[in-house]
Amino acid sequence: MGRYAIRRLLQLVPVVLGTTFIINYMVWQLPGDPFAGRCGQRPCPDSYVTAMREQFGLDQPILVQYWSFLKNLLTGNLGTDFNGVSVATQLGDAWPITIRLALMAVLFEAIIGIGAGVLSGLKRGGFLDNVVTISTLFLLSLPIFVTGYLLQWILGVQFHVIEPTVTDEATIPELIVPALVLASLNMAFTARLTRTSIVENLRADYVRTAVAKGLTNRRVVGIHLLRNSLIPVLTFLGTEVGSLMSGAIITEGIFNIHGIGGLLWRAINGQDYTIVVPVATLLVLVYLLSNLLVDLLYGVLDPRIRYE
Repeated sequence: MGRYAIRRLLQLVPVVLGTTFIINYMVWQLPGDPFAGRCGQRPCPDSYVTAMREQFGLDQPILVQYWSFLKNLLTGNLGTDFNGVSVATQLGDAWPITIRLALMAVLFEAIIGIGAGVLSGLKRGGFLDNVVTISTLFLLSLPIFVTGYLLQWILGVQFHVIEPTVTDEATIPELIVPALVLASLNMAFTARLTRTSIVENLRADYVRTAVAKGLTNRRVVGIHLLRNSLIPVLTFLGTEVGSLMSGAIITEGIFNIHGIGGLLWRAINGQDYTIVVPVATLLVLVYLLSNLLVDLLYGVLDPRIRYE
């Protein structure tokens, strides 16, 4: 497994270089000048725009800009935003909040989604199966912003169970409802994917053999059926870690969470690409590393998988 992990890490290098170059190229080549509208109602003087472009290296060729970005990234120097505030400081304040939110969302997806999918698959055609099917269809039909505003209004405004907005500390109890909102769609996908996998594997030869050997239902389901059925679910959940962190913009906006999503949203609106590029790069790294971790966990679930 060690050689496989090293080879996969080496394969990530060209992927990271390619994606970060595309991000840099697309962001800095967007139409409009990010400095032209920073003087309020009046247009900015040409001398100011020229000086700012020189300060942030926008007057250099794209390859020179990208090389400077890589050197700064490797040394941990992310520079400052257009307002002179350290980008690393802003990321350091926002990143832990979004990580907590995303991990809690994945946890809810795993516990509720897999649990509901297993019960639905084992009781196919029964009452629980119908309840899970209807519930997942309901969640899939609601966009995240509808679910978020609905829970915020019901639990926060009407019944005062939660605070409508999250404080700057963003403690774990405060993030429970936002994490449920963020996980709602993927939780439904996880439940349906788990159900499908369970139903397919119930007809597999190894399950019939385990039952014929006289194993208890708990052992058949927990040791044989569930471990094999969770492989596609694990793949889905692993890829969702990076997606949830980038997709938290809406949820963080609804509940006023000062995480990466809110930071990225404000930077996009202000055309402050000194923040957009590092955040997008970090999201790429999280997505790639989570996929690598999922690949390594395959062997834990299914010992028949060998890494070469």
